[in-house]
Amino acid sequence: MIIHLTGSSRYLEEDLPYLQKITQLVAQNGCTLANDWVEDARARTDSTNPADWPAIMNDMFEAISRSDIMIVEGTRYGFMQGYQTALALLQKKPVLIVSREPLVDRSIMGVKNRLLTVEKYDSLHDLEAVVTSFIKANTISTKDLRFNMFIDRPIYNHLRNLSYESGKNRSEIIRDLIYKDMRKKDD
Repeated sequence: MIIHLTGSSRYLEEDLPYLQKITQLVAQNGCTLANDWVEDARARTDSTNPADWPAIMNDMFEAISRSDIMIVEGTRYGFMQGYQTALALLQKKPVLIVSREPLVDRSIMGVKNRLLTVEKYDSLHDLEAVVTSFIKANTISTKDLRFNMFIDRPIYNHLRNLSYESGKNRSEIIRDLIYKDMRKKDD
């Protein structure tokens, strides 16, 4: 599973132990970060070179698109974290916002979305429990996934005939067609 982690780069030194803990938890749970930006941001704070904002923003957009879920270290929750949260929610991705401070007076608390979880933590141990629980709750297993598809009568009749001729069920026929298309694109 791919996870997008975000937080405030302005307060990086204060938040660094927590961001590093989340990064560690991502790896411990068999997941990968969409963009491991923390060390790059840390190097930028030690440098006199200005940040390349177009490249940073492009990396952030790509990371959100590629990710399955998003985790926000939101103690210093600001515009950029809110923007990224909104983008992830619009793409139907579960988002966890963790904060050492209550976020009761922040606009994010007015967002009612079943994909959004906001949790306060007091220690690294609390953070570990919250993040691990969120990752496990949102892990899509490697088993087959189910989805519904609406088809018209001619397609239904065609699938029924193919099923009868091949001895496969309709799902297997559609899955085989998708695999065939995927292999064609890889060639």
